[in-house]
Amino acid sequence: MNEDNRSKKKDPRELIARAKDGDRDAFGELYAEYFTPIWRYIFYRVRSREETEDIVQNVFIKAFQSVSRFEQQKVDPLAYFYTIARNTLIDYWRKKKDVPIEHAALIRDNDADPHELVSKMESRTLAHNAIAKLEGDQREVIVLRFINDMSVRETAHIMGKTEAAVRQMQLRALRALRGQFTKEIS
Repeated sequence: MNEDNRSKKKDPRELIARAKDGDRDAFGELYAEYFTPIWRYIFYRVRSREETEDIVQNVFIKAFQSVSRFEQQKVDPLAYFYTIARNTLIDYWRKKKDVPIEHAALIRDNDADPHELVSKMESRTLAHNAIAKLEGDQREVIVLRFINDMSVRETAHIMGKTEAAVRQMQLRALRALRGQFTKEIS
């Protein structure tokens, strides 16, 4: 088996470099790789599939238009796409003049026991409600770190904060969540 067949997944840094050189297929591969995490990130905030699709489309258009300015050494490619997504959401909410309400997408497992599904949905709803009560930056840190599984470094870059500031916000957010869950259980 040759190397191409063993690993179909391409290195995102290589794809970005090729996209910077005008390779549209490379950008298409980046789109395929990053569509789902970016879609989830946006859907979690806007709660509407139609609006999410429009915003995601704008994110990838902006990424395509700006890929030539991407600097490999400074940013991970996924963090680059998340930064564009975050800024696009900020623009979206400014135009809408509305306050975002966080929303967790419920992922249904068709093979799961119905009781288990209800339990998962209740847990997600509880978590969603608790996260929605956090301050904006704390909520952002929790979503990026734990829902989107981003590193502290990537989160700091996306938010335009230092890594120390992200760790501090995360600590405060987790304490706030713990307090909310304690109240719910009592």
